[in-house]
Parts: sequence; structure tokens; C-alpha cells
Amino acid sequence: MPISLNNISLEWPNGTTCLEGLNAVFDSRLTGLIGDNGSGKSSLIKVILGQLEPTGGSVERPANIAYLPQDLTLRADDTVADVFEATEILNAIASVEAGEFDPQLFETIGDRWDIAAEITATLSAHGLDLPLDRTLDTLSGGETVRVALAALFSGNPDFVVLDEPTNNLDHHAKEQLIRELEAASVPVLVASHDRDLLQSATEIAELHDGRLRMFSGNFSAYKETLAQEQESAIRGVRDAKANHRKQVKEREAMQTRIDRDARRGKKFAASKRKPGMAMGLDKDRSEKTAARRGSAHAGAVEGALAAYNKAQEKVRDDQAVFIDLPGTELPNGTRVLDIPGLTVVGSERVRITGPNGSGKTTLLNSIASGQAGYVIDDVGYLRQRITLNPELTVLELVTQTNLEAEPQYIRDQLAQLLFQNDTVHAPVGTLSGGERFRVELARILLSHPAPKLLLLDEPTNNIDISTVDWLVSALDSYAGAIVLVSHDEDFCARIGLTREVAIETLP
Repeated sequence: MPISLNNISLEWPNGTTCLEGLNAVFDSRLTGLIGDNGSGKSSLIKVILGQLEPTGGSVERPANIAYLPQDLTLRADDTVADVFEATEILNAIASVEAGEFDPQLFETIGDRWDIAAEITATLSAHGLDLPLDRTLDTLSGGETVRVALAALFSGNPDFVVLDEPTNNLDHHAKEQLIRELEAASVPVLVASHDRDLLQSATEIAELHDGRLRMFSGNFSAYKETLAQEQESAIRGVRDAKANHRKQVKEREAMQTRIDRDARRGKKFAASKRKPGMAMGLDKDRSEKTAARRGSAHAGAVEGALAAYNKAQEKVRDDQAVFIDLPGTELPNGTRVLDIPGLTVVGSERVRITGPNGSGKTTLLNSIASGQAGYVIDDVGYLRQRITLNPELTVLELVTQTNLEAEPQYIRDQLAQLLFQNDTVHAPVGTLSGGERFRVELARILLSHPAPKLLLLDEPTNNIDISTVDWLVSALDSYAGAIVLVSHDEDFCARIGLTREVAIETLP
């Protein structure tokens, strides 16, 4: 059974609209739910699951929906059996096999005597060979997600909902997850910013400005459709603007003719070539004609302006970053990093690859601290977990890293990074996750002295698609060296990597 949204609206208690008039049917094999941070994806998922009651409209949903949240509520000492909610039954079976014959044990077991074999077979089908008493703190992040997903499907759900399932997964784990979702026997709705995953979608559902729109095909098809629509919208704006100018000019020309005719009428009246009554009738007719023409042209101008404004609404404000960062330039042959197994010279962009738990973050930490070996003095480090003082404004935080710069220079540079107008005075605690990410990178790029080496640890893990595009644009302006850890293949393909180094090859 599909999930159907019927005119769903959601307002917060303060009157702010979150979702408005959403209509959709989710029945595709794999639907990718996309939208900027703060667009309402999490709220929509809660509405779909019945965790949040909509202000208006209704949801038709199957009885058995399986849900995998972004933050798994699992304890480190939980076992694989705990994830499958099988520990109590397994313990009861063990007690019976040890010679206990309490009727309560048999009631707990029911007809699930083969549950261990069933779980093992399910894990094997998902490419996992794990003992059921293995604790989660001994698994990688990817293995934990895959165990949770296997448990999800073992319940024979009618529909599956996933929230950012590829966060923190390495390349192999992500590929395995995508294969499993492609082979799913029930419809899957996945909220994600991961373009690799979205490329496998059969449908894209986009939340934009509180409204939901469905696109057939994968992410590339969605982008192509959107690009064509935006090209048409921009042409529409140009045409509407030209028509508005034309109508304004015609109104001005018409007003010039009316004024000229009025002057002629006065001269004619002064010459007294017609009786007074005839002159009065001529004047009345002339004024009425002028009024009709004025009203018609005013209506034409107003209509053209309304059409222009409506055409502008169809054009999305997807701004790119254009910033000059001359302080990050490196002379040819500059030794940037020299550690056992890895030397970086000049403005190289190097990706460190390896599975989860192989020590990539530890390597970046040791480079940043100088413990790994030689590293150039000016290093900027964008960590996975960003911690900023929530009470300081964007301008105050960035200024702290460049006290020598004039405030207007900082503001101008922030504007180039799309922090415009009063947004620079917003307290960081009021910003979305994507906005805080942009503040942290701005703080690093605009620091004094400017970073000659940029360390990036899974920078796209928790940011939306628009912020990833912003990051790519910002890195296009960066002239220094980069050492990157990322499992985001699409992002890596867009930033001009020089080479890749497997962490297993480093001593």
C-alpha cells in the first residue's frame, strides 16, 4: 500500500507555516526526499509516520511502516540480537536448553525456536557475518546502520522510511546499502542529500518553499528538468520585463498626445471658432476619450508589471560564490606537508581513502597538531563536528580570527560568501546546521594569516545539497593545498582532486 498525502498543511503554534497544501502519492520503488535544511523534511517524515498531527489534511498509510532515523537510538553495549529485539527469546531458548522448564519461558519463545538461524540468514542476505552477541561498539558506523536496516526489513514492512542513512558510511558500506535499497521488495522513501544514493532513486520529491513537488527519475533527471524550467523562467522574466517597458513607453506616449490635444483644444477655444455649447461638448468627449485611453494603458502597465513579478517568482535564487582569496596562494614547489608516506607540494588536492575506523580522522588530527611530521605553519581544519559559540554573531565570530582586518572588509568578504545584509548580525545559535557550517568555513578561509593548507574531514556529511554546492563554489576560489577525507564520490569529483592516497599505504 502506498503512502498518500491529501492537502497536508502544518503550522507551528506561533502561526509560522511549515508545510502548505502538500499532495503526493509515494509508491515508487525508491523515492528520494530532498530539500534545504529547514525546508521541513523532518517534519514531513513525522507527519507521514503519524508522530506529528498536521494542521490540515490527511495521510493514508499502511499499517506496518518501518523507520530508520538519522540518529539511531542504540547504546554502545547493545548487541546485534538487541537490534533485532530478539535477546529475550534467545535467552529463554538458552535457559530451556540448559534444563529449565518454566512455562513462562515457553510462552516467551512461542514458535520462534529458529530465531537465531533466521537472524543469521537475514544478516547474511545483507552481506553481514556477525555473531548475535556482538556489541555495537565493536562495529563500524556502516556495519551498525546495515544491521539496523537488516532488522528493519526482517519485520516484513509494507513501507520503509529512512532519514539520511548514508551519513558516516564509507564507500563500500554505502554501495552495499544502495544495492539493498535497489533490491527492496516494498516502496522506500529516503530523505537524503547524498547524490550517489539519489542517483539510484526512481523518483525525486522536492520540498521547496513549503511545497512538495514530484519528479520522475533519478537526481540527474531532476536537475535536468529543473535546469530547463529555470532557463524557460529566465526567458519569461526577460520577455515580461520587455513587455512592461513597452507598456510604460506606450502610456507615456499616449499621455503626451493627450496633453498636446488639450493644449490645442485650449487654443481652439480661445479663437471662438465654434459656439460655446459645441465647444463644451467637444471638450467633454475629449476628456472621456482621454480617460478611457488612460485607464486602458494604466491597466496594461499594471498587468505587465504583475506578469513580470509572477515571472520572477519562478526563478530560483541559487547564488554562487565569487570570492578572491589571494592570501591562500602557494608558490610553485612549496613544501606543504611531509609525513611518512605522504608529501604534498604546492596547491595539491589530496584525498585520503579507507574504510570507517581505519584512522583517517586520527591522521588529520595528527597533521593539524603537527605530530605527524612537517606541516606548513598556516593550517585550517574543518572538523566533522562543528562547535561555535551560539551567542556570538556571524560577524563577531569571523572577526575573532582576523583582528587586523577592517570590519567593512570582513563584511564585504562575507557578502561574497553569501552572508548578506543583516545575516552577518544573526546570533549563531539561531542559524540552521547548514548556515553554521558556512560560518565555520568562512571563519577558516577569512582568518589571518590565511590558511595555506585546508584539512577537510567528511565536510558534506550533515549539510544539504545547496550547502554542498556552496562549498564547491567556495573551494573553487581557494588557492592553497587541500587534504580531504570524504566518502562523497560526487563531491570529490567536483573539486578537482589531484590524487588519492589509501590510508593503508601510510606507515
